[in-house]
Amino acid sequence: MPKRYIIFFLWWLALQGRAQRNDCNLSINKPIVSVSKAGRPAVAALTTVCQDSLVQLNLKNYEKGTVVQWRLNNTDIPNAKDTILVIRNNQAGVYTCTVKNNVLCTNPVISDPIAISLIPKPIVGPVVRGGFVGTPCVDGYEKLTVTATGNSSLSYQWLSETRPIERANSTSFDVIETGVYSVRVTDSDGCATVSGNLTVIPATPPKAEISASKGGFCAGENVTLFSTRGRTNVYQWMRDGQAIGGIKDTIIIAQAGVYSVKVTAPNSCSTTSLPITVIRHPEPVVSIESPGNEFCPGAALPLTAAGIDLKKFEWLMNGQPIKGASQNTFEVNVEGSYSVSITDTNGCKAVAKAVEVKKVDKITVRIDSLPDFCGPLGNPIPLKGIPSGGIFSGTGVVNGTFDSKLVGVGEHVVTYVVQGALDCLNGEAQKKVIVSRPPTLNLGEDRIIFQGSSLSLDAELGIGYTYKWTPTEGIDNPVSPKALFRPEQTTTYHIVATGPMGCLAEDSITINVFSGVYIPDIFTPNGDGQNDTWELKGLELYPQAQITIFNRWGQAVFYETGEAPKPFDGTFNGSVLPVGEYAYVILTEPNGHVLRGKVLLLR
Repeated sequence: MPKRYIIFFLWWLALQGRAQRNDCNLSINKPIVSVSKAGRPAVAALTTVCQDSLVQLNLKNYEKGTVVQWRLNNTDIPNAKDTILVIRNNQAGVYTCTVKNNVLCTNPVISDPIAISLIPKPIVGPVVRGGFVGTPCVDGYEKLTVTATGNSSLSYQWLSETRPIERANSTSFDVIETGVYSVRVTDSDGCATVSGNLTVIPATPPKAEISASKGGFCAGENVTLFSTRGRTNVYQWMRDGQAIGGIKDTIIIAQAGVYSVKVTAPNSCSTTSLPITVIRHPEPVVSIESPGNEFCPGAALPLTAAGIDLKKFEWLMNGQPIKGASQNTFEVNVEGSYSVSITDTNGCKAVAKAVEVKKVDKITVRIDSLPDFCGPLGNPIPLKGIPSGGIFSGTGVVNGTFDSKLVGVGEHVVTYVVQGALDCLNGEAQKKVIVSRPPTLNLGEDRIIFQGSSLSLDAELGIGYTYKWTPTEGIDNPVSPKALFRPEQTTTYHIVATGPMGCLAEDSITINVFSGVYIPDIFTPNGDGQNDTWELKGLELYPQAQITIFNRWGQAVFYETGEAPKPFDGTFNGSVLPVGEYAYVILTEPNGHVLRGKVLLLR
């Protein structure tokens, strides 16, 4: 028989067994009832409670879909079908809860009974007045008494406007202030009864004490004055002996002065308080002191909050508080708008005028427009320094000019010094001025280039010179002192330089043109007999050539020189080099042309 049929058969047998049972109290859970404070099911309560108290019954351990019915003394309670039942109106008795679940069982299940009993509260008589004792509107009191009975020892607490009165815990109380009075009587079981209210207006003068929320105030603030509270009293506040607005026991003021209050009770008795002085604190003055408003990179600008009796500090950047900046000084290393909010010893606040702080870069000092001289001739030349504002010094310097007639032939140094308020605004520059004899040109030794390549020659003599190269073939600019030469054949070039005041110089140089060198960009030293070495063609024309190969980290892994250099086979110190690109530098001769590039080693 398949497994699913066996399971179905066993389930059917179970249903048959359950359906044939007459007593199915074992089929559903028996409900449990707990007692708690009303509205607080987690706070347990006793089953014996004070009269007029509330107690709550809570149903637990019931199945989903259960129908609930609460019962009192074996009688159904109308509309009591929730899992919570609040007992009120002194309904003592035996409570049970009947639950029924038509899905699991058609027979009801009843909880264990809970007996709720009541404790009678004390019986409190009316509060009785005993008459006034003393001199009206001067001193005295009116005695109140109460009588009460109960099942145990009783305790008393007199109340004024429903608030407990300190040390008023006997059957009598002496009233000296107008108010509504009552007494709460509590027995040893904690059951309490409060008497009815009694309004008492004794012929005693009211209390008139005055206090302030603070003794002084700052600009824009106020102070609250408090007088002795009395619900039915009338208050007249005064400043410097003159009546001001306000008829309540508190008043908010924003003016300095001497304040008092006259309190009048419903019995027409009055009392004037002792005066209290309220002052207005002077507004604090704060400013920010600093050696400037600029700072150098890597440095900081100290800012200091200056003022009298300053206590608390909060520095601000661009109007926002700076975390942790709560001292009277703050060092700035970020440019922006800085201020400080302070609180003085009186608690008054002020904000300093913002200071704009800027970061300045290190200046670069240089001397501009100062040429060399072809002999000590000509007029003095004005000196120009950057940035401006510095001082020139040196031989030949007079009133910010350089006069070559005051110096001899040779090299002279002009110094320009700038001094600022910060280290990064200080600097010095020097420039050498050469006063020379009529110049000579020296293009150097003859040069060698590969056919199709080029080289540049520098015949620069200084400012004011003009140049002319001949012949003009193979020159990119025959009137430039730094021309680029690309001759097709060996050529001798001549240059004439004409300078200020007729200075002339000339020289010649021969550029020898050689054929190029063939440089492979890849080789495969894998031992197959083909392209196993890196061989250069045409290098035999350069017997003093130097060949250097570098790996990716700049380490030389191959070097050869001489008439018959050994080809590169992809090894270094006997070890096979890894596959990759290698840089090469080929110097055709000690002072000759340099060839640079990369070769790819593959295997």
